[in-house]
Amino acid sequence: MERSALKETPREKVMKFRVDLPQKLLAFLRDKCGARYSVKQIKRAIDGKRCLVNGKIERISTRLLQPGDRVEIDLAAEEIISPEILFEDAYLLIVDKPAGVISENAALNELLPDYAGQLLLIHRLDKETSGALMLAKSAEMKERMVELFREKKVSKTYHALVHGKVVKKKGKIESFLGKKGVHHGQTLWGSKEKGREQELAITLWECLKSGEKASLLLCQPITGRTHQLRVHLSEMGHPILGDTLYGKSFTFLPALRRQLLHATLLRFVHPITQKEVEIKAPLPEAFLQAQHFLSL
Repeated sequence: MERSALKETPREKVMKFRVDLPQKLLAFLRDKCGARYSVKQIKRAIDGKRCLVNGKIERISTRLLQPGDRVEIDLAAEEIISPEILFEDAYLLIVDKPAGVISENAALNELLPDYAGQLLLIHRLDKETSGALMLAKSAEMKERMVELFREKKVSKTYHALVHGKVVKKKGKIESFLGKKGVHHGQTLWGSKEKGREQELAITLWECLKSGEKASLLLCQPITGRTHQLRVHLSEMGHPILGDTLYGKSFTFLPALRRQLLHATLLRFVHPITQKEVEIKAPLPEAFLQAQHFLSL
């Protein structure tokens, strides 16, 4: 099973309804499920990609439903599990962050109680992105690692399952990224013609496998801008599967609840031991299942 922050729920536990009258999604589900579940629980399930309307993930709770629409929702209890430890020494801890866990000190320390709240986040992964995440055991070590990131001396590699057939074998994307707006409370980023040096985003990518519906890419972000890979791949015409902010609904993967972006590798020279460290996080079950389904 995938190491996920949300335990998979058997399909027979998913509740299904058909709409009779025009009604907003949250109000409809409150009427149908309110006797057993709170509005907060229902809203959390919608936000967590556990609600389908006509077979497609729906994250907008105010969507107006129409007669005949089919609604499915998974309101099973969530089970939080600890991230798997990939590397540890006296200075650093590198874990395989599950999808669904936010990159914040409080959240990660809560999932790793044996470290008594001493862990400090060095870099971030988006909530739905899984994979190798680095934490420091002291403020001094955090500063030394942040400096390595700033100097581009930490190599990061991601696997991404993207929409559509990628024809080219490899490429380089270079642009300035800036805020483009807000979509349902989430900041949208995008490329612009001019910008400052700290806004420059550079991504190297290589196509590992390509099919008619989707492709598997290996991506190396040279810089570390917010949503960099998600924006660059979307603007390339191949958004990451499951990314509802920069992509779209993918009808051929109706049960997909996360974006299929995984931080596979971290490589750097340890600032204390001066030894090269290379850490790999195996592809999660969601990737393997999607690849099988898509014949990749």
